[in-house]
Amino acid sequence: MVPPMQYVRIRFRADNPGVWLLHCHMDIHFTMGMAMTFVEAPEMLRKSVNVPPEMLDMCSALGVGARGNAAGNMDFNLDGLPPLPTIVPAA
Repeated sequence: MVPPMQYVRIRFRADNPGVWLLHCHMDIHFTMGMAMTFVEAPEMLRKSVNVPPEMLDMCSALGVGARGNAAGNMDFNLDGLPPLPTIVPAA
């Protein structure tokens, strides 16, 4: 168990291309946004995964970007991401 206001480092061999979800075993944490995705080998995925046009239409209708990275930019430019949360020290 990780104590409050602490963290864990995870090291793993990233050799399995795809989009992988990491989250706690407690579902309530998942709904609170306490999950993350790893995108392993994005260049390989771009060449091998075709998103159906219906899905792209749905993203467009919802105003969700369907190109680039998490910030909607191409390559590794992360300008435009929301600010990171501020860690408040325990009292």
